Amino acid sequence: MRPSEHSVPPSQPNPFRHLGGGNSGGDRPVRVQLAVALVIALVLLAVPLYLWRRPKVDDSASAAASMSSEALAVFRPPPDPSKAVVAAALDGGVETDRVKLGRVWIDSCQRAGVRTPAEQCDRQPYFEEALVKAVLSHDCVPKISQGGSVSYALRIDHQKKTYRVFAGKSGSLRRNQALDALSCVQRSIAQPDWDSLPHQHSKYIIAVLATYPPLDSGKP
Repeated sequence: MRPSEHSVPPSQPNPFRHLGGGNSGGDRPVRVQLAVALVIALVLLAVPLYLWRRPKVDDSASAAASMSSEALAVFRPPPDPSKAVVAAALDGGVETDRVKLGRVWIDSCQRAGVRTPAEQCDRQPYFEEALVKAVLSHDCVPKISQGGSVSYALRIDHQKKTYRVFAGKSGSLRRNQALDALSCVQRSIAQPDWDSLPHQHSKYIIAVLATYPPLDSGKP
């Protein structure tokens, strides 16, 4: 008789299943958990590193900036109160304790010898402001005990680059009575940069009426 062949009992598992065959789905949850754990570990490591190496505000630089701002505030020149007065005079008139100014007006202008109606003349901001500042100056107030008014007229010639202050007809004071004040206003107007002054005409006359109260003997 031929010996019986050995057979694998059915109760034993398949010996080839451990060599890579069969279902390996049970390993996937483990791999996912490992990946999640790795990501969490990287986040926990990166956050402290960022907080440790992030740029910090330099306290000394902040203090220096604050000090520089304070220094600018200290050394910034104070506002010029005369600007508000000049703006008011240009807009419609102004009154101080020494003089009352009417509104500055353009009396005439001309181009190529042709006179233009005053309402069609362009303004002359530099000379208007300079004239008002000069008239408002305490140095240019005429010493007239009974008071009176002076019409300060300023003739401007852009071609010849000259200007001259004279007494208009609207004032009550005669030219000889206001001569010192007229000369003072003339000297107080600085020479402009003629090439930078905008103008549509070659010649202008601008004017402002200044009214002076009676001189108070108690004031210097």
